[in-house]
Amino acid sequence: MSGVPTPSPSASGNPVLTRRALRTQGVRLLDDGRQGDEVVACGLVGAVRMESGIYANFGRRMQISDLEMEVPLKEEVTIKIFLEGHVEASIDGEPIPMPRRTAQGRWVPSAIIASHREGARLRRTARKGQYLDKMVIGLPRDWLRRWQGFADTPAGLQTLIDGRPGFWRWQPSSRVEFLVRQMFDIAARKPAFATMQLESHTMAIVSEALGDTFASGADAVAAPGGLTATEQQRLYALVKCIDRKPGCELCLTDVVGELATSPATLQRLVRKAHNCSLAEFIRNKYLDDARQALMFTDRPISDIAYAAGYTHLSNFTAAFRRRFGHPPSQLRRQGAT
Repeated sequence: MSGVPTPSPSASGNPVLTRRALRTQGVRLLDDGRQGDEVVACGLVGAVRMESGIYANFGRRMQISDLEMEVPLKEEVTIKIFLEGHVEASIDGEPIPMPRRTAQGRWVPSAIIASHREGARLRRTARKGQYLDKMVIGLPRDWLRRWQGFADTPAGLQTLIDGRPGFWRWQPSSRVEFLVRQMFDIAARKPAFATMQLESHTMAIVSEALGDTFASGADAVAAPGGLTATEQQRLYALVKCIDRKPGCELCLTDVVGELATSPATLQRLVRKAHNCSLAEFIRNKYLDDARQALMFTDRPISDIAYAAGYTHLSNFTAAFRRRFGHPPSQLRRQGAT
């Protein structure tokens, strides 16, 4: 993840990372003072850095030993994409969503766009045997400022330009997953024009991440500077609780019981973070998920509507149009094209 030093190649060409290398780079190890220098991570690692200052660091099958660490991050905007695997990680107490497996065993990638100030803390806990396929893309604010002052610049993108902290969840498309995996392959084979290909793929991912996240007016999972670490963790637990059930099965009583809190507490939390009611927050979350399903799956619109909590297609269409400005059928046609 951003802030973690890039492993140096071993004699065999397989990059490794030791505890000593981490400490040398200023990483704080939260491991009860163990001073061993065993390897804590290894795997295929690649990197690309452009003249604009945009960079991409990526690693495939990063096998991990027991490791608890904390590292300060520099002021920047990062796009973090996780394809497979799992570790526990957070930025200033905000949990980073990890990939999940479907009932059929397929990995569903996860991603975030994070804007943080100098000194933000990245914490990571990993256990022996865990691994992670990941990519981190860094965007300098000077590069983002090219969109400063445009009338059509979305509010979320303006947050990145202004340097305010924020944390947005983003669901990578199958195209993004393909591009990242191809970058793993390019880093391993080093074909002719490898740097050109890596730069091209990086910019394609950046374009889709920013467009997909901010063009629809997406809200930050954590409101900039407004939530305590405990509130951030509770809000993310609410999001995970919503993710586990389709809208047609979600019961607010079950949510309250699972989170061991009261409806009033959740109402205050959501109002503080997103300036809307709990019911609106849940409805918008399901509509955002429906939008992703319409663009990147072949599921019937009626099935997507039911999963979003709508038993009548007409009600789903009306709610979808209110949120995104167009009917779901139009988005499905665009996705097919």
